[in-house]
Amino acid sequence: PLLGQDALRKIITTLAVKNEEIQNFIYVLKQMLQNVEANSDRVQQDLEAEFQSLFTLLDELKDGMLMKIKQDRASRTYELQNQLAACTKALESSEELLETANQTLQGAENHDFNQVQRAARSTLRNKTQTS
Repeated sequence: PLLGQDALRKIITTLAVKNEEIQNFIYVLKQMLQNVEANSDRVQQDLEAEFQSLFTLLDELKDGMLMKIKQDRASRTYELQNQLAACTKALESSEELLETANQTLQGAENHDFNQVQRAARSTLRNKTQTS
């Protein structure tokens, strides 16, 4: 009987040691699980903060780029409107000059025509008087 009790005690002791090892292993697994969850939460929060920072930066960049585009548009529009106004004024001046030149040419042609008519009449008179 003692031999059986010793064997039984050894088995019980072995089972108790193994039971404690399993409990320690379970504790380690639980700690690892908590660490994984905590690390995962921290990494997720860091990632969300990083993306929020990037979104803020991108919004600022977008606003800056939109402002630059609007300024460029306003500047180019102003420049082109000034060029258009200058060209329109030049065209009006050119048209006035052309009109004046045409009137002058017509006046000169009429003057030349009148001179030619006078000369012809005078020549005709001279011929009729000599005849």
